[in-house]
Amino acid sequence: MLFLTYINLIMPTYSKKIAIIGAGIGGLTLALALEKKGIDFHLHEQANSFEALGYGLQLSPNVVRVLQDLGIGEELEAISHRCLGFELKSFKSNNTLAQWKLKSDTPYYQCRRADLHQLLYNSLKNKDKISFAQKLQSYEVEGEQIFLNFENKNSITTHALVGADGVRSPIRQSLFPTEKPQYAGYAAYRAILPFTPEYNSLMDKATVWMGENHHVVAYPNGNQNKTQPWLNLVLVVKDAQWHEQGWTIPADKQEIAENFQNQSPLLNTILKDLVSNPEPCFKWGLFDHKPLPFWTQGKITLLGDSAHPLLPFQAQGAAMAIEDAYILALCIDQETTIEKAFIKYQDLRLKRTTKVQQTSRNNADIFHATGIKAMVRDTGLKLISSINGELLNQKTAWIYNYDPLTLPL
Repeated sequence: MLFLTYINLIMPTYSKKIAIIGAGIGGLTLALALEKKGIDFHLHEQANSFEALGYGLQLSPNVVRVLQDLGIGEELEAISHRCLGFELKSFKSNNTLAQWKLKSDTPYYQCRRADLHQLLYNSLKNKDKISFAQKLQSYEVEGEQIFLNFENKNSITTHALVGADGVRSPIRQSLFPTEKPQYAGYAAYRAILPFTPEYNSLMDKATVWMGENHHVVAYPNGNQNKTQPWLNLVLVVKDAQWHEQGWTIPADKQEIAENFQNQSPLLNTILKDLVSNPEPCFKWGLFDHKPLPFWTQGKITLLGDSAHPLLPFQAQGAAMAIEDAYILALCIDQETTIEKAFIKYQDLRLKRTTKVQQTSRNNADIFHATGIKAMVRDTGLKLISSINGELLNQKTAWIYNYDPLTLPL
């Protein structure tokens, strides 16, 4: 008995009761990873009910490995289109500038964000661990406990807090009150259309049309053999005007079609379908967030867009959030205190996500180059593609070959 008392004194008492704020893709992935490890958590979402929102996602091999390890690989395949490569085309001439095949034993998937969101939610066995209509107003740290104050709700206590509350994260704001996003100078438009036979040349790949000051990305969504296939469409243009930082601002589809007229018969058909189809199209201003010096403060940490919002020019926003969630769960499971777990997680993730942020920022300049820069870009892409397309795979290998399952923790 005395021996057990001595052990209790020298070993830290570590309560793994984790409060997660935000039931987006990052928050749900963390909840699923913690549930599989038997770690206590509670997920708080400000929406009144589960809402599977959003348009297309590209899920590269680095994140597919995580989802497979979490036991939802088959379900993911059932809702996804398999991407085998990429094609870059000229907005002016419709000529192909570069095309290459992916080389990976792990699939690269394209799916609807709503479908992945729903899959993660359905995969949680204990839905009682999720509370809706809980908008966090503030929190206080007192000793070993954190008091969470929700709008129109009683305060609750937890032992650790994870902010997975998105690009406008109040938790990040509390940790970094002077951090302000800067308008990046781009307006983006998202739409999703029913996939028609006219779009068949876009199958099995992601296609990008690059022009002066604007670009368009189009790719299939959904498993055409099992679900309704869709075409995801993202249109981005340089725009000096300040735009509200939001996702659901209605866009004028006729104006978009006129502004993005080009030399591609297929893309012009897609734009015509965009105008006539009842599916909504939304616009949002792109905002740039400087990398944070740290994410963790004691028993509080950040995840996904709360920690490292990305410009959408490397298709890694959801991927980084899922990687974060998986590695954070591993650290919580292995460390003896929540403080050590959060610091270890930060150390493992900060450098990589900062590099992805910078890469996304650099791609903005490449996609929207004008004048001499555009000519150099187009000539260089044609030359590389004709000599050795594998060089284009090597450019993203550090992202796609990353395997969180083999990290030395």
